[in-house]
Amino acid sequence: MSNPKVIALFTSARSEYGLLKPLIERLILSKKFIVKLLVGGAHLLEEQGFTINEIIEDGFAIDHQFPYASSDNSRENIIRSNGLLQLQLADYFAQNKIDLLIVLGDRSELIPVVSSSMLLEIPIAHISGGEVTEGSTDNQVRHAVTKMSHIHFPATETYKSNILRMGEEEWRICVSGEPGLDSILTMDFPSKEDLYSSLKLSTAKTTILATLHPETIENEITADFIQNLIKGILQNKDTQLLFTASNLDHGGAIINEVIEKLSLENENLIFVKSLGKLRYYSMLKYADILIGNSSSGLVEAQSFNLPVLNIGKRQNGRLRNLNVIDVSADLSEILTSIKKAESPEFKNNFYSEKNIYGDGNACEKIVTYLESVNFEKLNFKKSTF
Repeated sequence: MSNPKVIALFTSARSEYGLLKPLIERLILSKKFIVKLLVGGAHLLEEQGFTINEIIEDGFAIDHQFPYASSDNSRENIIRSNGLLQLQLADYFAQNKIDLLIVLGDRSELIPVVSSSMLLEIPIAHISGGEVTEGSTDNQVRHAVTKMSHIHFPATETYKSNILRMGEEEWRICVSGEPGLDSILTMDFPSKEDLYSSLKLSTAKTTILATLHPETIENEITADFIQNLIKGILQNKDTQLLFTASNLDHGGAIINEVIEKLSLENENLIFVKSLGKLRYYSMLKYADILIGNSSSGLVEAQSFNLPVLNIGKRQNGRLRNLNVIDVSADLSEILTSIKKAESPEFKNNFYSEKNIYGDGNACEKIVTYLESVNFEKLNFKKSTF
């Protein structure tokens, strides 16, 4: 038996880690790989929930921490932070032999990660490529990462077709579905009563789960919009809002400041920096509606039969399940659409429908592909234009 290959996985945010967790577990079970977990970015920031603790509590050994990010999410500082990450990666890769790097998604910090790996001829596997989100710079980042990567694990056949049109060879592409959906099938959810009690929520009220990130192109998710949205929804005293924190994109800190301040003034508004994967998925199971512009509304919520209001332009172009209602960043339209989302007629349209993003077997497909591929043939890429 040949020596096991060393696979590194990079994670910098709670959302990304939640999707990677079942894959990390499955890779560890394989006798063909040694797994190294690289953790940095928002995971190491208190204002983002210090989510490295969740990784540790899950029992994973962290091979290296990359403390490059700060709470200053101005565009200039994001550039500085990504530059610092590249310097830290140079030192790490110089001291560690890595046979394959796995990354997921489209965060801007993936550019220094994958470019460093590419320059050192470390093959890259990219999960969730081929997707489209025209309302944010994530779109350009994702496609750039695709072109620097050597293996691709898109969620759907449509996204595979997009990758093929970028000139990638078909043998390098394995349609897997989204790995984050795998753990839903086996997750041991707390009771609604226990969960709501821990979050100071009432089981007698309509519960709206919300996450809003900035639109990094022509941003309409402003402090004024957030404030008006919260006040408009909570005019109904029988409704409660549970907001999770915005990400580290430029403008995210302002969003969080507004929500946290308002949460101190209204008992029907709860602000939590990070729910963690178990509590977040449990809220998808028990909440009445999900609103915001997070990808989880488009990808995971259908698996919980949860209606979603997707607000604004951030997710423009991404495939939708039938549970999604697209609305502009307009309070009147949102309030009207909340009523539609609550209606039995709308819910009947998508209840128990198959999730287009996968069947819960993504990790098995990814690991089976990795166990069979010849790592020595990955670096030399041919274009198919």
